[in-house]
Amino acid sequence: MAPSASSFRVLKKQVGIGRILSHYGLDHRLIRRGDQLFGPCPLHGGDNRTAFRAHLGRGLWRCFTACGGGDTVELIRKIEHCSYAEAARLLQRIAEVSTPEATQPTGAASLSGMETFTPFTRSIPLDPKCHFLQHIKAIRSVTAVRFEAGTTRYSSFLKNTVAVRLHDMVGNPLGYCGRRIDPDETARFGKWRFPRHFPKARILYNAHRAQAFRSHGIIVVECPWAVMRITQAGFPNVVALLGTTLSQTQTAWLASAGSVLLMLDGDPAGDRAASSVLNALRPHTHVLRHRLENEMEPEDLSDPALRSILRTHFSFS
Repeated sequence: MAPSASSFRVLKKQVGIGRILSHYGLDHRLIRRGDQLFGPCPLHGGDNRTAFRAHLGRGLWRCFTACGGGDTVELIRKIEHCSYAEAARLLQRIAEVSTPEATQPTGAASLSGMETFTPFTRSIPLDPKCHFLQHIKAIRSVTAVRFEAGTTRYSSFLKNTVAVRLHDMVGNPLGYCGRRIDPDETARFGKWRFPRHFPKARILYNAHRAQAFRSHGIIVVECPWAVMRITQAGFPNVVALLGTTLSQTQTAWLASAGSVLLMLDGDPAGDRAASSVLNALRPHTHVLRHRLENEMEPEDLSDPALRSILRTHFSFS
């Protein structure tokens, strides 16, 4: 139910422009000067540092290049591509599940003095045909191309890894992470390599693609390979936590889904994470959990097996 006119005015003051940008993980390139935010437009991307301005006190924003401007609700409408009434409901849900976390932006030019993340927006050539993707994870080349995954010889950071391109909640590129494939390096440093200070808690992998299907319900997994395999099986409404924890930003995004199906790894960490995520989301939306067998991951299942499981929860494929 949408909030009343009086409570709606209170909500807009309570949540504010900065909090909306933070909720969607779109404040990482903005800087704050007094009561205003400046920087490249977080909606359409680009590198023009004067393209976007938000006045926090007035609750107004403007992109001087392409996206227009308006108040808090217009910002949600632009991000979500939704109606005014739906934006009002989303604003209410954001207020319910998140706390103020954007009084100071976290971007590369932030004045907070904290260590910050700088997005890498250029595209790196990737070869989608590799043993790990096709034969271990059963990810077809066409799927790897779609998700910008593969090996590369053009980056020392991604050496000896299978790379995956990362985006923020609305699709702006942030850089790449790499899955180590050398057993010795994996044993020493772990499976995944992320860019320095990468804000994992501020994104859900594949959220910008799954957004269009959020009203149908969202599948939550741990890693990008499961996203690719589930999409390959015919279900594009899937996102990954990039780990086993759920942040306030991720909670607020998932709380707006029609329902949530948890399909985390079948190990102790996945079991603990599923219980925690279920408890966090249950007050806000309908949550179900599919338990995998011991040590299994979603991508270990065949495409027919994935379809069999997911068709019991979702009517499209």
